Amino acid sequence: MGNCDWIPSIEPFRKKFQETSLDEVDGPSTSMSWPNHAPKHIISDVVYGSVKVPSPIDKIIDTVEFQRLRNLKQTGLVYRVYPNCEHSRFVHSLGTFSLAHNLVDKLRHNQPSLDITSADHCCVSVAALLHDVGHGPFSHLFDGEYAKRSGRSFKHEEMSVKTIHKIMQKGEIRKFFEPILGRGTEYDENVHFITELISMKPFEFQQIVNFSSISEGEREETVAKEWKSLVTGRGPEKSFLYDIVSNSDNGHDVDKMDYLLRDSKASGFAIGFSETSLARLFDHVRVVIDPNTGLRRIGYSLKCTGEIKSIGDSRQELHSKVYQHRAVRFIETLMVDALFEAGPLLKYEGSNGRMYSLGEVTEDIEAYLKTSDFVEQEILNSSSTDPRMIKAKSLLVKIQRREIGSKLGCFEMSPTNATQANGIDNNEMGVSEVEKKVAIKMKEILKEIDDNKGLGGKLTNVNFRVMHSVLGRGLDEKTHPIEKQIFYEGKPKDNDGVPMMGCYVDEDYVLNNCPRMATKWEIFVMGDRSLKEEENADLACYIKQALRLAGESEKFLTPRKRSPPLDEMPDPTCSVAAKRRLFSDAR
Repeated sequence: MGNCDWIPSIEPFRKKFQETSLDEVDGPSTSMSWPNHAPKHIISDVVYGSVKVPSPIDKIIDTVEFQRLRNLKQTGLVYRVYPNCEHSRFVHSLGTFSLAHNLVDKLRHNQPSLDITSADHCCVSVAALLHDVGHGPFSHLFDGEYAKRSGRSFKHEEMSVKTIHKIMQKGEIRKFFEPILGRGTEYDENVHFITELISMKPFEFQQIVNFSSISEGEREETVAKEWKSLVTGRGPEKSFLYDIVSNSDNGHDVDKMDYLLRDSKASGFAIGFSETSLARLFDHVRVVIDPNTGLRRIGYSLKCTGEIKSIGDSRQELHSKVYQHRAVRFIETLMVDALFEAGPLLKYEGSNGRMYSLGEVTEDIEAYLKTSDFVEQEILNSSSTDPRMIKAKSLLVKIQRREIGSKLGCFEMSPTNATQANGIDNNEMGVSEVEKKVAIKMKEILKEIDDNKGLGGKLTNVNFRVMHSVLGRGLDEKTHPIEKQIFYEGKPKDNDGVPMMGCYVDEDYVLNNCPRMATKWEIFVMGDRSLKEEENADLACYIKQALRLAGESEKFLTPRKRSPPLDEMPDPTCSVAAKRRLFSDAR
């Protein structure tokens, strides 16, 4: 037994293994179970404690395209008002990924009959991770006000789709994801599905089809036809997957859940939606049948109506107090002016060595991905003597020195009031029209006051800017998001392999718990800080009164019985400064 010559050499087996293709080792292209082992990384997170990153998700995180998100602040210029809001799109994307991954994991465990595959799970997770990878400098400012000012129209979702294709077609990325997503055409189809999860609006046809007026057979035929014409990534049996990352139907997606919690924590502004709300929703999430279309959708227990309602309400709260804070909005206008002035002078190399200006970078994904929030420092560090660059620098210095003006007055209005004035629509363009009309009317009113009071042009020469904020809950002006959410009654059950029939909240709940208008507009006027000084108190008061009268005159506001005539304005006690002055005089 001491002689071991009988043991065969392992060399033939090693050679055979080396010659074996990946297909032979892993079997069918999408048969690999995912995730199939402990997480590759565990990242500390201020909201959830930790984010577990399985392989090969880490390969995407390590790409230059994803690492760029470290240089994009999640809340744009909000940090200029709320200093702790300096968290990046990078950490938000990790948080959104974690929620999506865990949600699909719960569904796979609780409802195995849904046949959620490893490819499905992976695609949703990647979509969540990369949903914001196409953002430009200062986030929504770049594809919003700056794009309008530059005469261009694009959305960051379009750039995200291009960037996702760029990342997923990298050789090293394909190598690690093909065992899960398949090879060749199958891989490309799954990548397309990933882009659909963040850019597609697959349930829009529900707005144009009255399902209550057609038979069940016609309904099934209509839904199948509409789905096939809109969606190619997955069939209607997997329709619920489109509710998870970017839900255009009701807005209750993991993207919103993460940014509400993260931005609330960073700003220190408390909202109704909380970590407890999130945990309760995840404990009671199920896939249910939409009673209108028969499609499978993400649903929650009726016990969770309060938590669901808080999502839309919290969005409006954060927009009112944080995202569209008056100082933030004013700083944004200065930044847009600076970018517009310096934009033609800032160059970024794109494909084939061609250089693109800041306003042109959306034409080339290579050039676009070279932009970030560092564009502000590029302007400040520039040695150019071009007058446009000098002006851009001066605007950024104003931001740094907090020379941003002060709020002199504001009013809130319902978007429905806009329709009373020459057919203004209830949309973003509509509120811009309201802003313009109010500004024009205010100048007329202030001139009349100046003439009546003999102020010698003080009011006609004063500088002010009328601005607006749109404070919505995520859908249109009248619809509260909870009206579009599907719920289920009783204890969840999936014994027969068929999801439960869902339901919507009844009209009484909406009537008793939701505002008549889900969106409100705020019109406010910003002026020089000197107008807040005691000696200018009367001028500030005139401007405030003129704003109110302009709103009433244009029928955006219901006239107040106590609104004084022009020749009686202003009331000398209309401001704290004026009251203080009168009190001092009396003494």
